[in-house]
Amino acid sequence: MVEEIWFPQIEKELCTGCGDCIVICPTDALEQVSGVAVVTKPAACNYCAECENICSVNAIALPYQIVLESDL
Repeated sequence: MVEEIWFPQIEKELCTGCGDCIVICPTDALEQVSGVAVVTKPAACNYCAECENICSVNAIALPYQIVLESDL
């Protein structure tokens, strides 16, 4: 089985550059680049969703994959 790594997705067109997500990120995975939030340290991201929760313009999304196991 191949392990997939998931990271926050930031829509640059929606990001206002307020910096709230950067301040709240417990692992310092985000930085502001050219006026918008960017995941600059993806290996540091622990997928806590704090950035997604604080974003007032919904510019950040954390995709999740649901895997169902079945008995075959």
